[in-house]
Amino acid sequence: MAWVALSTTDILNSLTEAEQSQVAAAPSAESDLTTIVQSVTGLVRGKVNAAGRNQGHLGPPGTIPDELYAAAIAISRFKFLTHLPGTQLITQDRRADKDSAYQQLADVAAGDLVVIRGDEETQSDLGIFAETGVSTPNPNLWVSPLSNQVPWTGDYW
Repeated sequence: MAWVALSTTDILNSLTEAEQSQVAAAPSAESDLTTIVQSVTGLVRGKVNAAGRNQGHLGPPGTIPDELYAAAIAISRFKFLTHLPGTQLITQDRRADKDSAYQQLADVAAGDLVVIRGDEETQSDLGIFAETGVSTPNPNLWVSPLSNQVPWTGDYW
């Protein structure tokens, strides 16, 4: 899992054919979508930062946790569709997606849904070394997870 940037293309690709034709009829729609994406990105980052374990450990600016990507799309899409002239595009499914996405963000802010911290990405690549507390693997000094942190140099114990 990683932190990813949400783009206007992501939102446009999530629209149905009927929704896309409505977008084509609104000349300023795509420029407004840029503002919506920035706003939702800020909202997601704020909710993630509200959880105590994440405070000060966000990913790069302009990115959101991969786990909340679908929620960010649902919120952005709903905001975008309500922004367009004619609200006939808002279906119960779109409302349910949006409500579920906001609930996910509330769960993250409350600490009920854990997302990867921005600084945990590189540690997960270390595999067993991250689990044992060794910050960087040293091929000449390996710590066995079963040895209660006793270094092993490749010789007998």
